[in-house]
Amino acid sequence: MELKTNLLISSSIFSLTVFVLFFFDAQIGIFVRKLTPDGLDYLFEFFSNFGLYLFYLIFAGLLIYALFRKNSELKSACMTYFKAQLIFSFAVVRSMKILFGRTRPEYGTEFRFFSVDNQYNSFPSGHSADAFVSGVFLFYLLRHSRYRVVPLFYALFMALLRIMVNAHHPSDVIAGMGIGILGAYFMLSKERWKGL
Repeated sequence: MELKTNLLISSSIFSLTVFVLFFFDAQIGIFVRKLTPDGLDYLFEFFSNFGLYLFYLIFAGLLIYALFRKNSELKSACMTYFKAQLIFSFAVVRSMKILFGRTRPEYGTEFRFFSVDNQYNSFPSGHSADAFVSGVFLFYLLRHSRYRVVPLFYALFMALLRIMVNAHHPSDVIAGMGIGILGAYFMLSKERWKGL
């Protein structure tokens, strides 16, 4: 019952935040893009496109380590991570992108519902969902470490980059973050790994 209540409250807060942001997306997006230091556009674009591979490499490494060490708890955690990515960062996000058909910032702010065109593929941000599924899982795996917040800051950086490189509206990013956090929380709450 507690899981359902937490997910309901959290998803309501995220939904309300995204709805309110729709009215301020353009102004917030311009402000965030102005924060991009001159001359770093290409570097930010590179990190925006390829920064998630660091998370993938970490989890692939953890899975290989778990297989060699015959650590069934860590293996189960890695497999649950991959399931969470598949369900939330891919299936849920992709379905919502097609359903809402929101234009990318460079094309405007309108919606073309049930569109598969990349131009109308902005809401929600898949990179942000992906980053926060990864960040929350690593936060959990590092729960006994003082460095456990580092993956969350990295995930936040990855999400902000999507606004800075003009790939997403702020509300797209917040929605993606919400899907990633809630998806990871849901999957972690369903599993209990005492040995980790």
